[in-house]
Order: sequence, then C-alpha cells, then structure tokens
Amino acid sequence: MGAESVMKFVVEKLKELLVLLENFGGYLVDEVDKVFPPDSRGEKLRHWIQVGAPFLILGLVLVVFYYCCCGCCRGRRGVKMMKAPGRDYRMARSPFESNPRGYFRGLRADRIHVR
Repeated sequence: MGAESVMKFVVEKLKELLVLLENFGGYLVDEVDKVFPPDSRGEKLRHWIQVGAPFLILGLVLVVFYYCCCGCCRGRRGVKMMKAPGRDYRMARSPFESNPRGYFRGLRADRIHVR
C-alpha cells in the first residue's frame, strides 16, 4: 500500500463521516420540530425557560458555593509550605521540622530520610 492509496482511503472515510454527520444533523432538526412545532415554538420555549430557570440558577449558585467555600478550605488549611533547603522546590514544613537531620542526611545521599 503506497501513500497515494492511503490518502484515498482516508479521504473516502472522511466523506463517509461527513455524510453521517449531515444525516444526524437532519435527524436532530426533525426531532426539534416534533418537540417544538414551528407554530408554537415561541410559547413552548418561553414556558420551559420559565420552568427551568430557577433550577439552573440554583445549580449555578451551588456550584459557585462549592468551589468558593468548600474548595478553598479543603486541603490547604493545615499544610504549611517552605522552600526546600538545598533544592529548587517547595516542600511541606512539618516533615522537615520533625527531622531536619534526616532531611540533610538524605540530601547528601541524594534521597530524603524524613520520619
């Protein structure tokens, strides 16, 4: 199989995909027309917006509350960080403070011994 035959195969498969997407788009338009007929589409959409808007607003408020209040406090509160002595990264302060001698031994041996 040469490069030309591979390209023909790829182009043919892309054409099939395009036809499939076109058929799917037509199907979706037909289904929307069944659910929301063109003559009463404005009324039905207004009704569903009025019914759904409070739930969407409540969901949005809950998501914002979760990320602002719960996300900020979770995990960050008790962990103090510091620049690792002799290295170019940040590490938790408590393991270093509990055993600095082990940290520097590990640093010299190129591994960290912290208990």
